Amino acid sequence: MTQPFQRVLLVSKYRDPSVLPGLRKLRDFIQSLGFEVFIETQCSHEINDDLGLQRLAFAETRPETDLVIAIGGDGTLLGTARNTASNGVAILGINQGRLGFLADLSIDQMETALPPILEGHYLQDKRRVLHAELWRDHSQIHSGLAINEIFIHKGCGESMIEMGVHMDGRFVYTQRADGVIIATPTGSTAYALSAGGPILSPGLEALLLVPICPHTLTARPLVVADSVQIRVRLTACRQPAALSLDSHNSVPLTAGDEILIRRAPCTAHFIHPEEKNFFQILREKLHWAESPGED
Repeated sequence: MTQPFQRVLLVSKYRDPSVLPGLRKLRDFIQSLGFEVFIETQCSHEINDDLGLQRLAFAETRPETDLVIAIGGDGTLLGTARNTASNGVAILGINQGRLGFLADLSIDQMETALPPILEGHYLQDKRRVLHAELWRDHSQIHSGLAINEIFIHKGCGESMIEMGVHMDGRFVYTQRADGVIIATPTGSTAYALSAGGPILSPGLEALLLVPICPHTLTARPLVVADSVQIRVRLTACRQPAALSLDSHNSVPLTAGDEILIRRAPCTAHFIHPEEKNFFQILREKLHWAESPGED
């Protein structure tokens, strides 16, 4: 048994009023158990409803006693994780999205799953975070965190881009492709999986480089230690390319730009019901070992 929680902060997908019934249901149930419940400040503004709850910003949470419950899909959970990674507060995901590798509970499961979790019966799941810096003409013009992946791509253009990749100052390769994904083990079940990359166990201290539609058939995904610093230099592009962090935002790139990628000093702190495990989630989400349906 781990430490029980005292306060719960609710957060949902922004600008989506369809989450309100689920938020209200969570609010009522958690309050009935005798816990303090808050609504995240920006979430309250975005859905234009405070649910009758006191507002609380992510920066005001206490990692020793607070639990953040994010209702939505994995995108909502990733955004919450980026905002809480610096203070280490625990996050539980309630899935209202399509797939949900991280948000593994449904709103219908909360009455049985939540009470033991709030009392301290849960599994801790600390995930690695990436930090990216964009440099142009010897000046840093953007930086940010990513839980899943850092994606350097051709943007809205039709032509491939050319990139030179270095690790810890050593040249690795030059790649002509639609882009490259640098993913954590968490991100190995996201975009990197769709691009043909392997699934990495969350406990691996590794990063995954997956080219997108490379010009050469010999280009393959590459797994490296997450202790390395990766430098990607955009050597050629006919139109503005782009840098995306967790597919959350897109920053324009031009030829000569360099992106420095390294493991961040913080971690994202997810929790799950005690009976959950990574391979069970894979079986459920990827439908492994299912019998073929009859015609």
